[in-house]
Amino acid sequence: MHSTTCFNRTRLIYTCILLLVGFSLFPCSAQEGAKVSLKFVCFPRANDTEPLQLLTGDAKAIEVETPSNEISKPHMVQARNTWVIGKMVTGDDGKPKFEVYGKTKALTSSKQLLVLLRKGATNADGFEIIALDSRKINFGGEKFLFLNTAKVAIAGKIGKQAVALKPGAHTIIKPKPDRGVRKNLCHVSFAYLRNKEWKIFSSTTWPVHKNARALVFFYQDPTTKRLRLHAIRDFMN
Repeated sequence: MHSTTCFNRTRLIYTCILLLVGFSLFPCSAQEGAKVSLKFVCFPRANDTEPLQLLTGDAKAIEVETPSNEISKPHMVQARNTWVIGKMVTGDDGKPKFEVYGKTKALTSSKQLLVLLRKGATNADGFEIIALDSRKINFGGEKFLFLNTAKVAIAGKIGKQAVALKPGAHTIIKPKPDRGVRKNLCHVSFAYLRNKEWKIFSSTTWPVHKNARALVFFYQDPTTKRLRLHAIRDFMN
C-alpha cells in the first residue's frame, strides 16, 4: 500500500513538472515568432553613404534606412534578443559573414526605435545603439522628446518648462511659449554639469506647432568630444 502511494505521488510530481515545462516554453515560442516594427534614426550626419544592414538570422540581413533628419519608415522583422547593425561581407572561406558595427539588447515591445550614434566619420568606425519603446514615446503636436546619450547630466528650460536629464535618460514635455512677439515661440537654453558647475552650451529660440513634434538628442561629437544636440521636427498628418 505504501509503495503504491509513493508511486502515485511520484507520477503526480512528474506530471506537474512536465506541465510546468510546457507552460514555460510556450511564451518563448510565441515571442520568437512575433513580428517587431523597427524604426531608425542616425546622427551625427556623415558623408558615408554606404547603406547599413540589420542582422535577421544566420548569414541573413536586410538593408535598412538610417536617416538623420527624420525617423525612418518602419521595418517589420522577426523578434530577436539582440539588434545587430553592420553589413554582410564574404569571409576568407568564401562564405557570407556579418561584419558588426554595433549592437544592443532588444526590447520586448512590438514597436521600437533604434537610435544610432556614430563613433566616427564612417560606418566602419561603429555605432552606439539605444533601443527605445515606441509605444511609450508616442506623443502628439506641441510636445518634445529629449534623450541624453552624453555622459554628463543636462538641464535646461524650454519656455516656462524646465527639464533635467541624467546620462541615458529621456523625457517628454509640452512647453509653454514665453515669447510675447509670437505666441508659439520659446526661449531655449541648456547647460551641462561639469566639476559641480553648470555650463551653458546652447541658447536659442524654438517654435512650438500644434501639428509638429520634436525629438531632441544630446550627444558628444565623436571627433571633437564637444557636447551637441541633434533636433528633428516631425510634422504630423
